[in-house]
Amino acid sequence: MNGTEWAILLGTLTLMCWIGAGLVAVILGTNQLRNKEMGRGSQFVTLCLTAAGVVSAFAMVAAVALL
Repeated sequence: MNGTEWAILLGTLTLMCWIGAGLVAVILGTNQLRNKEMGRGSQFVTLCLTAAGVVSAFAMVAAVALL
């Protein structure tokens, strides 16, 4: 695989992580007022998915620049 194909793959992974983080925040974040433990869990999952998206975005840039 060349750099362009890696960039497309990593870009898709980035978007999937960020969309997943948004869905978790919307779906589980509405229960935050009723259950505080659920709110903390949804914040943790959202943070992890966002961080994975950021790492994937940097990897995508590196794939384009280095390969």
